[in-house]
Amino acid sequence: MTAHSSECSGVSLDSLFLKKGFKPNDNQKMAIENTRGPLLLTAGPGSGKTRVLLWRCVNLIVFENVSPDEIFLATFTEKAALQLKQGLQGLLSIASLYTHKPYDIAEMYVGTLHSLCQKLLTDRRFKEHGLRSRRPLIMDDFGQFLFVRDHFNKLLLESGFEAEKNTDSYKEINGWFDSRKNNSASRTDAITNCISFFNRMSEENFSDQEFALDLGDKTLSKLFKMTSLYRQSLKEDGVDRVDFSTLQQRAYEYICHKNEAGSVFKHVIVDEYQDTNTIQQKIYLKLAEGTKNICVVGDDDQALYRFRGATVENLVDFENICAKAIGVRPTRIDLNINYRSRKQIVDTYTKFIDLVSWKNPTKHNEFFRIQNKNITAHSTDFQTSVVFESGDKKIVAGNVVALIKKLKETGKIKDYNQCAFLFPTIRGNASGQMAPKVQAFADALDEAGIKYYAPRAKNFLYTEESLITFGLFAKIFKYTSADCAYGGMKDYSNWNKAALEAAEKIIGHDKSLKSFIEDTQNAIKSSKENYRSLKEFCEKNGIATDSELTVTLLKKFAQIPKIEDSVRRVLMSKNLLAFTTRRGKDGKPLHVSYALSRATAMDWTLLDLFYKLNSFEYFSQKYELAENGGEDSGLYNLGMITKYIAQYQETTNPILSGSTFDGDIIRKVFFGSYMYSLFRLNETEYEDADDPFPKGCVPFLTVHQSKGLEFPVVILGSLSHNTRPPRTLDVVVRNMQEHLGILPTVCEPLDSMDAYDTMRMFYVALSRAKNLLILPQFRGQGQATYSPFKTLVEDCKFESCQKFEVNTFPESEDASDRLPHVYTYTADYLPYNNCPRNYMVFHKYGFVPSRSQTMFFGSLVHQTVEDLQNFVMEGR
Repeated sequence: MTAHSSECSGVSLDSLFLKKGFKPNDNQKMAIENTRGPLLLTAGPGSGKTRVLLWRCVNLIVFENVSPDEIFLATFTEKAALQLKQGLQGLLSIASLYTHKPYDIAEMYVGTLHSLCQKLLTDRRFKEHGLRSRRPLIMDDFGQFLFVRDHFNKLLLESGFEAEKNTDSYKEINGWFDSRKNNSASRTDAITNCISFFNRMSEENFSDQEFALDLGDKTLSKLFKMTSLYRQSLKEDGVDRVDFSTLQQRAYEYICHKNEAGSVFKHVIVDEYQDTNTIQQKIYLKLAEGTKNICVVGDDDQALYRFRGATVENLVDFENICAKAIGVRPTRIDLNINYRSRKQIVDTYTKFIDLVSWKNPTKHNEFFRIQNKNITAHSTDFQTSVVFESGDKKIVAGNVVALIKKLKETGKIKDYNQCAFLFPTIRGNASGQMAPKVQAFADALDEAGIKYYAPRAKNFLYTEESLITFGLFAKIFKYTSADCAYGGMKDYSNWNKAALEAAEKIIGHDKSLKSFIEDTQNAIKSSKENYRSLKEFCEKNGIATDSELTVTLLKKFAQIPKIEDSVRRVLMSKNLLAFTTRRGKDGKPLHVSYALSRATAMDWTLLDLFYKLNSFEYFSQKYELAENGGEDSGLYNLGMITKYIAQYQETTNPILSGSTFDGDIIRKVFFGSYMYSLFRLNETEYEDADDPFPKGCVPFLTVHQSKGLEFPVVILGSLSHNTRPPRTLDVVVRNMQEHLGILPTVCEPLDSMDAYDTMRMFYVALSRAKNLLILPQFRGQGQATYSPFKTLVEDCKFESCQKFEVNTFPESEDASDRLPHVYTYTADYLPYNNCPRNYMVFHKYGFVPSRSQTMFFGSLVHQTVEDLQNFVMEGR
């Protein structure tokens, strides 16, 4: 349907627009009503694309009678998917009042492609004979790292690297990815680099057969072999695993088995198409090849994710790609009116993006950017909205902060969180120090008494809650990392010291916590000593720990003088005796090691230990503060801690016993390996997706974080850029495409990628501002300004901060971006009614419950009954 108002049961699309106070411009209206054939929507900053997508779905469901489960809508983030779902529910409920029809979107495909791929793999519509396939076990990024780490030595050996000289292999791999790191013997870096290689090969949909390609690079050939071995290892032990990249490959292979796959969905809609990769584009085009109804929405000027394998050419050349893939050339509609920013801001970023040449020097009339988008401002405010401040770092930072403070004091902004500092990068090092330019603004804000919030500046393990929790763990298990003078180990050693110091302060103020730690340490010591007594008995009597366990042996163990009575009772419990007898009769005998571990097992896991610690003063105060409506970021961090502890327990035996302590497993595996990996991967602290900017604080964000957001005031914290050569993986992929004859028609030159990506990054930053854009330039030794910014400043002659007239700044309302939460009776009301704190912890803050809590409770009840029976029988 094109460009005419739809009607249904006396209600029209135009009347719904009127009801909601939405007045679409001509292009927006065309985009909403054009529902036949492929469609390319170029969506500039602030052009209302979310509204267009919402109303387009309403038009399809209400007026085109498309069933929601026949719509496939892919978004870039889960938050965007939630916005669309909840917005759609609201609009459809209004439509339902007029049509008297219910609209249920529960089965509609809305979400990130990763979540939708999981759904595709169990969708009967793609399976022959209507049978579902089994959903694979999906590893997140950290889970994938742990899996590769555990298999790394084997992968090195079987792919031809020097397994006996691992450091040489690490240097070879790290040097191949980055020539500046030829001497890096970091195992963590080598694993991370290999994972990026595995993922990129899957994202480009390269098969194992194509890894036989000889490009004259020995290291590359080994990495090809390692990728094939890695894929094979994902199916070890009868477990079907996938990472996020192979998940997409799996989904594509699955839908390709169905001849009618292109007709299952009547409409395929993809947001942020500039950030798609090769395998994602294949999925979308496959799903649309039958109906031809694919709508892609994006802005090539806001493409930021090439480093993750995204291919901006998918959008730039979509018209030709679509025509070739499904036989129809798409209609192009430009959403080119900016409703967000004042006119000078729009003029500034549109001028900036043209300061490099996007023309293909080898092909006439071909560009590496979509042409003629004609971005214009809806605003007619011609007053100053861009200022430029240049000079000494401290003075510039001070002047910028003074202007922010003046805006707040005069009521032009309602809260400091309406001003955002955007940086290409925030973090300076693994210890949580900020980059120098970031620190300059942080110091200026401190001096002015203004708080700032910089979630990406700090390694998660350096948050207060992490330092104290893991410091207490280190105290309990007596872990102290060795002093190291190099690389990651030195940073980790410094973190361990900081954690112990933080824990010591808490212990010093809580005598009961000190007693608990001492009691726990004594329990660990007893478990270890009992285990050693049992083990010594086995060694003296020639009993191998892997030999068959019998009732006779259990009785012998129970007579060992050195063991404690509690251990003796476990060994002679009716449950263990019966279980041992039954397993022997079934031909599946237990091993002696089982009895030794069970008899000396603790009644808690690491996750249980975390919850035990949470009953003490430091933690309980955080719960009480959150319950009373106060600061709650600490609880979000504690929730993340439970997730990491739970993930560790999934990778190893969660039961702690004498064998665990005798083998020093907690020290070696939990602290020495798992926590070290978590530290080196630089996981960042929690960010609330619904309310990411605490009131009273100026947010410090990376440009990537700011994408899709807007702020009344934006300060671009850095105007500099260090030119970089093409990424090794980009070069490899281009070479592979050339040799395999699958080179895309439009390919950005490798030596231009850095310049184009940098321009796009700064374009995103400049276009986040609504009312005021501040461009600070630091001058002095070591300070360089990116060339296009020099040209921009020379041409535009911006005013300075001190000359800016604050009274010309439009007052900014405190328009929170918090989404309404949809509550349900069974998932929300009943759990809350049962225990408000339990609901708060597990539902709101995402704590992971300990599975052993219920298991140990059942065991405790059973053991208590057994002990009472023994007590009565013995006549005590």
